[in-house]
Amino acid sequence: MNNNKRDFYETDEINLLEIIMSIWKSRLVIFITVIIFAFGSVFYSLSIPNIFTSSSTLSVAGNSGGSESNSGLNMIGSITGINIGGSGTSKSELIITTIQSRDFLRHLLTFENIKPTLAAFKSYDRDNKKITYNENIYDSSSKSFTKDISRLPTFQTIYNSYSKMLSINRSKSGFIDISIKHQSPEFAYNFLSLIIKEIDTLSRSNDLNESKDSLNYLYNELASTQEIEIRNSINQLIISELRQQMLAEVKQNYLINPIDKPYMPELKSSPNRPKICILGTILGFFIGILISLIIYFGFKKNT
Repeated sequence: MNNNKRDFYETDEINLLEIIMSIWKSRLVIFITVIIFAFGSVFYSLSIPNIFTSSSTLSVAGNSGGSESNSGLNMIGSITGINIGGSGTSKSELIITTIQSRDFLRHLLTFENIKPTLAAFKSYDRDNKKITYNENIYDSSSKSFTKDISRLPTFQTIYNSYSKMLSINRSKSGFIDISIKHQSPEFAYNFLSLIIKEIDTLSRSNDLNESKDSLNYLYNELASTQEIEIRNSINQLIISELRQQMLAEVKQNYLINPIDKPYMPELKSSPNRPKICILGTILGFFIGILISLIIYFGFKKNT
């Protein structure tokens, strides 16, 4: 048994030495493979356009549930005996879902240069700070899309592009981190600023309309009832709605307040070209070793 073990170890050692020797004999193949992959990774990294990221951190007004906009609901709950202020979708989650929605994107596409950039973007000239569009889809001189419907990207395609450039999430502390990635730093900054502005504007408009409808209803109910207790409750609800309208009209940042405002990115966020080149070179080294082993043992097997 000891002889068998010794033979096994000797055979294993010989095989290991054989592998090392085969690699050494094929060092030229490995070197050429490494050079090819190194240059290939350099050319590949240079072919990838620069991506710029504009980001912002937002705080949400009344996200804890104690905002003025909920005071009317809480009062109604106290009158009817129903707990309306229970668990539900937070304002942060509502904002995130709205920004990610297709309806919100349709609203954004009504603004100048948003739809052409999302639907027909071709390249970006950073020296002239100018976006080049696909002329088969969008004519930048006449600012019109092609009449050939078959060439126009579908809304789903535009939405996919929007989803890829958008990154939004809620931190553990309740803040919203949002960013836009694009080859044009100007577009990334302007588009992110537009998103923040419009989500706040739409929320303000919706709350004002709901408050006006609520006031009309409350005034009608106040005129039709004579019971003192109910009239007092309705008057308190009216005061709450008037306070809500005042806040919507006066506050500059109604729903969201940028703690860290969107900024114009000066440095690219990707690609990491040195990393691509290093990984490409390492990959070439291992592939070179694999090729050398295949050649050596394949040739040995045939002989």
